[in-house]
Amino acid sequence: MKYFTLFSVILLALKAYSSNTEELTENFLDLFENNNKAEPNPNGQIVHLTSSDFEEKTSDDMWFVMFHAPWCGHCKQLAPTWNSVAYHLKGQVNVGKVDCTANGKICQQMNVQGYPTLKVVQGKESTEYRGSRQIDEILNFAISYTSTALTAIENDDLEKFVSNNENNYVYYYDSSNPNLKDLKLYLNSARAHSNSGAKFLVTSDTQILETLGYENADTKQSKLVLLQDHNTKKIQFTKNLSSENDLNKWFAETKYPLFTEISSQNSEEIMDNHDLVVISFIDGNTVHSWTPKFRDIARKWRASKLADNHNVVFTWIDGSKWSKYISKVYHLEPTDLPRVILTKPDTEQFYDYSKNGKLIHEDDINEVLESVYDGSIEPKYIDKAVTRALKKLNKKLNAFGDMISNHPIISAAVIIASFVGFILFSIYIIPSDYESYNKIDSKTQ
Repeated sequence: MKYFTLFSVILLALKAYSSNTEELTENFLDLFENNNKAEPNPNGQIVHLTSSDFEEKTSDDMWFVMFHAPWCGHCKQLAPTWNSVAYHLKGQVNVGKVDCTANGKICQQMNVQGYPTLKVVQGKESTEYRGSRQIDEILNFAISYTSTALTAIENDDLEKFVSNNENNYVYYYDSSNPNLKDLKLYLNSARAHSNSGAKFLVTSDTQILETLGYENADTKQSKLVLLQDHNTKKIQFTKNLSSENDLNKWFAETKYPLFTEISSQNSEEIMDNHDLVVISFIDGNTVHSWTPKFRDIARKWRASKLADNHNVVFTWIDGSKWSKYISKVYHLEPTDLPRVILTKPDTEQFYDYSKNGKLIHEDDINEVLESVYDGSIEPKYIDKAVTRALKKLNKKLNAFGDMISNHPIISAAVIIASFVGFILFSIYIIPSDYESYNKIDSKTQ
């Protein structure tokens, strides 16, 4: 009986706590959510978006968009499934299609690199779906973005979130004069980045400011703070809260936990938003035995002075699940695991040996990081010479994309010049560079 009573008290406390935050959240959303706002996807049908309405429709509302080309065979195969997606998401998520042959500028802005590409889009932020083409998985992905993704709290609630979640973002605003535009940006960004496991919190309780590290703070000024690693470190957002780009970039750089699994859904974002990525290739069945050690290593790095100036993330890849990928990119086989490498995504370089010429051991990671940044160890290239050259050429052509699309004559000239240049490049440059890469590669085998 005594235990039953104790259990009942705990349940009542949890219920009261949940009800309190739910009520606070509803009250917060009432500040700026338009109750007369049109229901998303009211007819359960696809909407064809074009250059004339894409930006306007996606600026405030969330859309699940298929970017396609009429001639694409895979797009035609997916078409019936996409119609079903629209039907099942009726009243929940807007579902659209963009023909990239007729709306090339949109697809270029959304970084569409193949057909079909499926993306959740809201404002300037988008997340690509990289899972299977099974309708259940597609629907689960879309529905995960329909949640509020944001919880309103008071000072007394904060400790529970800090205890239960590794990373907590806390946005403070003045309830007497809330900046609704900035709050809307925060809500949209929270929805876009909720896949990381981080919690996005909002409060107008002035008592929380001291907890966030603000003493004698101006209560009229909005503030955003990340309580990282269960509040062992506070990181204040120092840029413009009215800038969607600044906000989303900061979230992408800071939202992941100490030791993050790289998957098909987050790999691009992790690689695009970090100076250096520490990757541990391990068997997924043994990750629990490795996690405490790598979390300690990551925590030690975050406490170092170098961490203030360099954006490093600690990750792991299931070497059994992604064996073909690690064999192709890093020439590692399952028998080579576990293995640690450090990669620079922007330059497509990686490090697999420490300064003493031995394979990187987990205990040496922080020392190797110091060697990378002081230049005392040399990197290797992930891609072969041809691939690197083509990627560089592609980046340069993309930079002129807008100009070329508006000037047909210049476009034709650039295409001819590029073709001639590539032929000359292939004849005179690639062979020698390709050989040098093979020599470097042979030393690591």
